[in-house]
Amino acid sequence: MKGSKEVFAMNYRKAVLDKEATSIKLRSFRINANLTYEGLATLLQLNTPRVIYDWECAKKMPNIVNLYNLALIFNMKMEDLLVMR
Repeated sequence: MKGSKEVFAMNYRKAVLDKEATSIKLRSFRINANLTYEGLATLLQLNTPRVIYDWECAKKMPNIVNLYNLALIFNMKMEDLLVMR
């Protein structure tokens, strides 16, 4: 009988981020929170609101620190901000 680690490894499937769906989700959370690009950028202490725009257009994704802070701002878990496929 195979060990539990071997069975887990055999059943493991790498998660892949759906950037398009995640960007749509991030935009909807910002809008539902009545935040502008500028307002969210200020809360996150970003130099420019362009970063928020880039996230919402799937040009870039938030780093782990910004993802954590977005979860705090929107009062949810980090994984709830992401769409995996």
